[in-house]
This record gives sequence, structure tokens and C-alpha cells, in this order.
Amino acid sequence: MNKTPKRGKFRIDFRVLSILLLLATIPLLAGSWWLFRSYESAYLEMAGSNMSQSADTAFSSLNNYLQNQIMQIAGLTEVPVLREAISRGNLDLKKDLEEIRRAIPRTESQWPSLTPDAPLLRSILESEAGKFLKRYMEVNPSYREIMVTDFLGRLVAASGKTTDYYQADEEWWKETYGDGVRGLVHIGDIVFDDSTKTHALELSQPFVDSSQGVIGVIKVVLGAQAIHSIIGSFRAGPNATAVLLRAKGEVISAPGYNLMDRRAYPATLDILRAREKGRKYVVTTSAPESVFGLPSSNFMDLYPRLNWIVATTGTVDEVLGELPKFRRYFMFFVLAMIVLSVISGLLISREESRPVIEEDAHLDRL
Repeated sequence: MNKTPKRGKFRIDFRVLSILLLLATIPLLAGSWWLFRSYESAYLEMAGSNMSQSADTAFSSLNNYLQNQIMQIAGLTEVPVLREAISRGNLDLKKDLEEIRRAIPRTESQWPSLTPDAPLLRSILESEAGKFLKRYMEVNPSYREIMVTDFLGRLVAASGKTTDYYQADEEWWKETYGDGVRGLVHIGDIVFDDSTKTHALELSQPFVDSSQGVIGVIKVVLGAQAIHSIIGSFRAGPNATAVLLRAKGEVISAPGYNLMDRRAYPATLDILRAREKGRKYVVTTSAPESVFGLPSSNFMDLYPRLNWIVATTGTVDEVLGELPKFRRYFMFFVLAMIVLSVISGLLISREESRPVIEEDAHLDRL
């Protein structure tokens, strides 16, 4: 009689399976965590690159505003009534120059006490040139003050009474006069202007004559509100904004700051290091973690006195959105599945290990 060979049955040892699942928990969770973090890092790099492009746009917007102001003021240097006022002031050059130079300090000392009906003040404010400057300011609300000087730096026309009469001892005047042949365009930083009692920047240009060189200088005081509007209205995305800083960390315009605020911007050092290395963006680790996009150009390359840094920024949480929450949910889901599998395996293993026939004490007697 032939015996039929017994076929082995494939059986799962659920206890061993449970142990293996527990052992796999740590590497599985660690691997999943690493994959998500890698994806988040790549997403932050993409966001930083996009913010850098937005920072270039913000830089261009500010630069266009400054260039438009330069062109507008350049047009003022060609206005006949202003050039005539300078020419009348420069007639004194044909007189005794030493006497003229000695008279300047005397006039400067008397200037603060001059009343509106004083002849000198009226000749500056109520002349055709002075009236023109007043009308011009009325149609340019960002202008806080306009003044015109002659070759020696004496006021010949102004939109209102200025702090000083003599301007040639000011840095902006010296820079604008330059070599006396062609002169230079001067753009100063945003500071508190004593004459207008507002935060503003100075923009000055020379009046140039083809045969005489620089014959006078015009200065316009521009209110800082236009720059705040450009920065405040700029959006690099749903949750990304623009900031304008000085390289020392002082804030010119940023959400939650104003020009009277003396707090240093917290990410300044990270931004400066990134700019020195030529990077287009930086992710800061200080709270709150943020992404900063940097432009490819610097203001100082165009305007030597403007050590400004424009950047676009958003917090890491805002940039990543729901990704960190999804990562946490996924990790909890994986962990829950492993725990349920282990518990199920142990229960099944316990059930299969029971004998088919329950032991009976009476069987021992047989």
C-alpha cells in the first residue's frame, strides 16, 4: 500500500511577524520623515528662487521711481524762469567777490529772524521763480520742498522759507556741484528733514551751461511715503511681502515697522551673508523661520549713498502651507497601521495556538 506523501502547508507565524513589524517601525518612520523633509527642502528652494525673481521686480519698481524723479527734476533745470533767477544771482560774480563772500555769513545769521515781508525773503519766495516752485509742488504731492541756488550756493528761489540761506557748505550741494563742469546727480538716504519736519530723501541736480559749466543747483525734498507705498503694496505671493532695509539692519519700510523704530531687523546678518556669497535666497533659522529672496542688483551700484537692501520674505510655515501638517498625519497613520497590525497579529497568533480539542481531566484516567 503506497503512502501518500504529506504536503507541507505554508503557515504564517504571526508572533514573528509582529516582532518584525515592530523592528521595522523605526526605519520606516525615519525613512518617511526623511523623504518628506527632503521634499520640503526642495519646495523651499523653489520658493526662494521665486522670491528672488519677485525681489528683482521690487528692486526695479523702486529704481524706476527714483529714475522718474531724476528725469522730472532734470526737466526743472531747463525751465527758463529758474535759469533766469540763477543768472540774476550770478551777476554778483562781476562784483567784488571778497565782499560778496564776507556778506554771506551776515545774511546767514539774519536769515532765521527774517519776516515774510523782508525784501530778501520776498525776492526768493515771491519772485516768478518762487511762485513757479510753489505751483509745481501743488501738483506733486510727494514734494516737500524745492530750492534753487546760484553758483555760490545762495538761495535765489524756494517753495518756502528754508532752514538755511547758504547751501554751499552742505554735503549734498558739494556733491552736486562736483567738478564745476558737469556736476553730479545726488540722491541722499531717507532722513528726518528739519525744514519740512518729515522723513524724506534729498535729490539734487546741477544747472549746467555749455560755456560756463555748473551755474546753479536745485534740490528737491521727496517725502518717504511714496517709497512706503511701493514696498507696502508689493506682494510676492499670497503670504509673501517686501522689506527695505539698510545694510546696518535699520528698517526703512517693512510690515510692523516704521521710520521711528530703532529695532534692528532680525534677519539682517543672514541676508548680508547670503548677499556676500552671491546667493539669491536664504532660509533663516531664527524664529520665526523665514525665506528671503534677494535681487541680483544692489542700490549702491547705482546710487553710492543708498546702501539699501530690498528683499521679499515669507515665513517657512506660510510658504510650506499644509505640507508639515500632512507629514505629521502621514506619520501618525503609518504608526497606527503598524500598531494595529501588531495587535491583530498577536490576537490571531493566540487564537491559532489553541489546541483543537480542549484538554479534559477525565482523559488521564483512561
